Amino acid sequence: MQLNTLKPAEGSHKVSNRVGRGIGSGLGKTCGRGVKGAGARKSAHKRPGFEGGQMPLKIRLPKFGFWSPKADVTAEVTLNDLNRIEGDVVDMNALLAARLINKKVKFVKVVLSRVPNFTKKITLKGLGCTKGAKAAIEAVGGTVEIAQYTTDAAARRELSNKKSAAKQKARLDNLAAVGKVKPAKKTAEQKAAKKAARG
Repeated sequence: MQLNTLKPAEGSHKVSNRVGRGIGSGLGKTCGRGVKGAGARKSAHKRPGFEGGQMPLKIRLPKFGFWSPKADVTAEVTLNDLNRIEGDVVDMNALLAARLINKKVKFVKVVLSRVPNFTKKITLKGLGCTKGAKAAIEAVGGTVEIAQYTTDAAARRELSNKKSAAKQKARLDNLAAVGKVKPAKKTAEQKAAKKAARG
């Protein structure tokens, strides 16, 4: 084999047809573009998936799946990951310091590891956790405080009531500061007494 005998493989380099070089070539006057229309213009372009105006395949096929906006602000942490945290209190700040979550995460749930290797006594604060994870934490002497996000209906109601009471108190304090305190609502006994006095 010599350098002057090297050549590309058969069919690897296709010679392009020259257009606009007479009717004998078959690509003469209109150069294979047809007569007028969008495809005949110099700026002709078809977007990917365009099928000439008919319903394209990507629309004919059914949709599946979805993207949840909560995925960016929620995260799962395993019990084995908590072994990397320094200190006994595990909360959002501790998880950030250990680089187990990023700053975008607002809700964290602690789940049981497939191969549990958790022996650290901790206090879980402000985080959700599964029943298995809670049992594993309490088994080694740890504690789990009420979480900001939990699947337990009773815990959600208790947390919601606390938040509502705090909001109401803050609202009344603001009204009292500007001298616009509304009178308190009458109790059922007061309403009954007033009705009896009228009757």
